Amino acid sequence: MSFTLEAGLLALALAAVIYLPLYMEFQVPVYVAWLVGASVSTFVCYGLDKVLSRSRKGRIRVPELVLNIMALAGGFVGAWAGRLVWHHKTNVRKHTGMFVVLIVSTLLHAGGIYAWFRFFNK
Repeated sequence: MSFTLEAGLLALALAAVIYLPLYMEFQVPVYVAWLVGASVSTFVCYGLDKVLSRSRKGRIRVPELVLNIMALAGGFVGAWAGRLVWHHKTNVRKHTGMFVVLIVSTLLHAGGIYAWFRFFNK
């Protein structure tokens, strides 16, 4: 199994550990519970990647693909918070792709939330 796949599965597992109690025990709406779980997981991944990038070995990192997929899957709030708190992946020139993914993800989820409240939540 590739390291990228392993890192992605760990990020999803962390999101699920947060999501399941919110949804099952506290009856938080499924989408909101997932956004919270994915955002916390993405935030943790950003922090872990920042710590690993500063280590002397610096060989093991959270793959950028994992960070992007988690942001697209609902962890966009955690990604923005990770950039702000950890000051990580903030160089727009160097990380243009990640910045675009965050903007697109935020807009897609905002559109989905708007559509839900506008058309389906009556």
